[in-house]
Amino acid sequence: MTIGTGSGLLSTSETERSMIERPSAGDAPEDTLREMAEMLRDARPGMLVSGITVAAVTVGVAVETVAVPVKLHAGVGTVIYLGLLAVVALCVIRTAILMIVAGRPLMDQLGELRRLTGAPVDPKVPWTPMRRLPVMSPRAVGERAQAVLAAAHFRNSRIHLALTWATFAIVCFCAWSLALLILAGRI
Repeated sequence: MTIGTGSGLLSTSETERSMIERPSAGDAPEDTLREMAEMLRDARPGMLVSGITVAAVTVGVAVETVAVPVKLHAGVGTVIYLGLLAVVALCVIRTAILMIVAGRPLMDQLGELRRLTGAPVDPKVPWTPMRRLPVMSPRAVGERAQAVLAAAHFRNSRIHLALTWATFAIVCFCAWSLALLILAGRI
């Protein structure tokens, strides 16, 4: 089995060998920075897909309720129709909430890191802060890096959970559309 990398293809044994020879992420600062950059970059596509899914399902529900009028009668079909609509709404709300709160712990950790290092809030400003920076021990730097990595991992797990809920919203939307067409007598 081969694995694609930026420099080419590696066999599994070469990959395992390079992982054994390479120091762990906690040993080398370059590896920690690389892992942090990968985790920060990893979440963008998931957020984009979740956002597009929420928007598409919301627009789809609005269009279908206007385009296919349904007369609701007391019965099993109406209960299924309204139940599926409620599940679609809950899935969309859950996805949106997960997307909103996903980045908060990471932003808190990065803000704390910015405060500790004395970095300006806006990196484009031409001046630097005048306060004297505290000397941080290597252990404190490592703990701060681990906290940022943990927050990035937490954000990624929330985004993956949002993707799961977005997928469930699509499935429920399709089921709701089918129930809508059956109740309207179009199928």
